[in-house]
Amino acid sequence: MRPDQYPDISDILQRKAEGRKEIAARSFWEKLLMLEIMRDRVAPLREAREISRDRQRTREFT
Repeated sequence: MRPDQYPDISDILQRKAEGRKEIAARSFWEKLLMLEIMRDRVAPLREAREISRDRQRTREFT
């Protein structure tokens, strides 16, 4: 591939569009459930980030 050419990502864009349609077809309650599941998945990362920030703040004051 030449440097001035871009890779073909049409399959990726098509899958994204299909995924958007699937989500749009879900009920309001299913969408809320999806949000709850995502929050649960992200919770450990948020906790780790807060711990890291607390440690950094502690180091700044010592």
